[in-house]
Amino acid sequence: MTAGDLQVADRLFGAQHRLVSSSDKDEVVDACARALRPHRLTIAEKRAKLSTHLDHLPLGPFSVSRLRYGCDVTVAPAVPEEDNFLVTLPVAGKARFSYGSDAAEVRPKCGAVASAHRVFRFEINGAFDQIIVRLDRRRVEAVCASLVGSVRPQAVHFKLSLGETPAFWTGLLETAANLALLGATKNHPRLFDQFEELVIESLLLSQANNFSAAIHAEPRQPPPARIRRAMDYMRDHLSEPVCLSEVARQSGMSLRGLQAGFQRYVGSPPGRWLRSERLDMVHAVLSSAEPGTLNVTDVAMQCGFVHLGEFATQYRARFGKRPSDVLAKR
Repeated sequence: MTAGDLQVADRLFGAQHRLVSSSDKDEVVDACARALRPHRLTIAEKRAKLSTHLDHLPLGPFSVSRLRYGCDVTVAPAVPEEDNFLVTLPVAGKARFSYGSDAAEVRPKCGAVASAHRVFRFEINGAFDQIIVRLDRRRVEAVCASLVGSVRPQAVHFKLSLGETPAFWTGLLETAANLALLGATKNHPRLFDQFEELVIESLLLSQANNFSAAIHAEPRQPPPARIRRAMDYMRDHLSEPVCLSEVARQSGMSLRGLQAGFQRYVGSPPGRWLRSERLDMVHAVLSSAEPGTLNVTDVAMQCGFVHLGEFATQYRARFGKRPSDVLAKR
């Protein structure tokens, strides 16, 4: 992560997220296995004692955790193959990670991605403090298949050493955490599917992996009929959080083909076109609502808007007035 990592970590987690605070090895292993993945834990020195703190924030289909063991430890696999990817964003201290034959020195601004298929080993010092994003293996493979236009998901292997963390991750995770505090994981679960997809897509696009060449290859231009099919699908789902990879799949295109086709035939990316359609939908609802029957926040979230501050700015830019003014006038 970038400057201010400690402040970001502190903003993400509060006392209500503490999963375990313990020096008992069995208790620590059990909590970390539930939040992250099954593993074996070895304390480096016989006389050393754990002082472990684990915070855990479930965000719908993925999760974010903060973990510090408090003494030098080694973490090794307990099962031959994992069902998740762990993206480590170090806050303090250092560690040495290995995955298969690949190894990396991990420290602030130099993270790591532990994939799901090969043997891993983490040698961690007592000061190592980390944020860990846990992603479901099947979702990573499905989003990757959408990016390259493949019908059948396949195993994904990331380069272990993580370079520059995608710039918007910090804001994305903080927004998701704030929505979780408001109970949105229960009331708007598909919002978190969208968050998850953004996290996975940005990782696949920015971090070297075995599909990088196919992901970044020049996409073939799809026929206009498939773009119209994509538009129809998005119009039918305006009131729901829409994953562009699902739009691409429903339209018979790769995600990059969808983006290239919209740029050619529509003149804007599919996400921008979808946002414009949603703004029109919000405007129509607010303009026709009976006084006292609606509030702007509910309408915006029901139309798929997540960041309400950005929504208000975009609405005013499009219609020349605030959404609350339209509702008040009505």
